Amino acid sequence: MRNQILNFPSQLSQGVELARDIKIDKTYEKVVVCGMGGSGIAGEMLLFWQEVSGMLPVVCIHRDYDLPSWVSKNDLVVCISWSGNTEEALSCYEAAIKSDIPAVSITTGGKLAELSKKHKTPLVLIPDKDLPPRMGVGYMTAVLFQLIGLGEKITTISLDPVKTEAEGKKLADKIDGMTPLLYSSYKWRVLPRLWKILFNENDKIHAFWNYFPGMAHNELVGFTDEAQDRFFPIFFKDAGNDKRQNKNIDTAIAILDKQEYNYSIVNLSSSDNPLETVLNGYILGLWTSFYLAKKLGVDPEKTKLLEEYKELRY
Repeated sequence: MRNQILNFPSQLSQGVELARDIKIDKTYEKVVVCGMGGSGIAGEMLLFWQEVSGMLPVVCIHRDYDLPSWVSKNDLVVCISWSGNTEEALSCYEAAIKSDIPAVSITTGGKLAELSKKHKTPLVLIPDKDLPPRMGVGYMTAVLFQLIGLGEKITTISLDPVKTEAEGKKLADKIDGMTPLLYSSYKWRVLPRLWKILFNENDKIHAFWNYFPGMAHNELVGFTDEAQDRFFPIFFKDAGNDKRQNKNIDTAIAILDKQEYNYSIVNLSSSDNPLETVLNGYILGLWTSFYLAKKLGVDPEKTKLLEEYKELRY
């Protein structure tokens, strides 16, 4: 997995090229991204970009079967399934075709690719199918952005996995056997959510996330003396945050200091491109979960219970 993390940046340029020749009518009103687990992370990236940039059209993420009743022929449905066999994504694709709603597919193959060819809808095939979906986020994000005309936002991104490897290893040593609690401001909430996924799948542990200011209105009361040895809070901070948000985070940290809690602060990298900041933060999460897996003695690539769940369900 270490080499996969080091090679992560190359996925961006490759993803843009994979989708460069795909033509889509861009008169849609909404982009509805359908994807589960790691395959849905690209949608999280697009939603984040829409929020921080104010871009139109509206981006919606759907993590369920079929399609919401408000999706219409004026929208674009993007179905993402790394394997191409994800039941929920296939259901969304079939619902779009049945209702004559424009659909595009992103996958490495499987039934989603077969259906896309059958119905002659736009299809982007990702070649590196041996990667776990969470390790192919660069591909899927770049493809998605290129498809809707935002490829230039990807090509200007600079990622340096080597730069954050030591920080990730150090953070993993601090977490050790405790349960990570992940917090950010509302703007950056995509990062603690994605880190939770990485801890779940790479380390086979529970992890929980929330954001300010909401967290300070309820969850903060759970930081009792009895919880000190079970939970490890991690705060994502951005110097460019709204001053009120940084004050919220600093106040919560002051309370933890008073109670002698162990915690860590992740200072988000500064960039003119917020998506670059998120992707660098995602890479740090990959390093942290990778080294924590080594520390816990688990294989970061295998997800035995997820595979068992799929076998039982199908």
